Amino acid sequence: MARLGEFVMQHRYRVAPTDRERLLPLLGQIRAYALDLGVATFDVWQDDGDAWQWTELHGYDSWSHAQRLAKKPMPAEMHEVYRSLERLVEGGAEGVETVTWNVADLPDVK
Repeated sequence: MARLGEFVMQHRYRVAPTDRERLLPLLGQIRAYALDLGVATFDVWQDDGDAWQWTELHGYDSWSHAQRLAKKPMPAEMHEVYRSLERLVEGGAEGVETVTWNVADLPDVK
């Protein structure tokens, strides 16, 4: 399996640098929830050249693994965490760009 997993969801969004102190605890709660749920990996990145730009990478064992986890009911407290995140994101939920990635199996080169 690739380091991030065989299937990765990337969520990109913009949050004002002045909201960083409010953002990080929310992302910490989301990370804990995602790991408890069973994602293979969860990483958050801030763009080095654009302090507004954030990227979450959620790694899964497979596309079907992601689908199984998505069907699990979300606890009420996590709904509030995601609503709080949406209030910080420029453009709200519509301001989040999601891209999915499948691992590219490269041939062994000798």
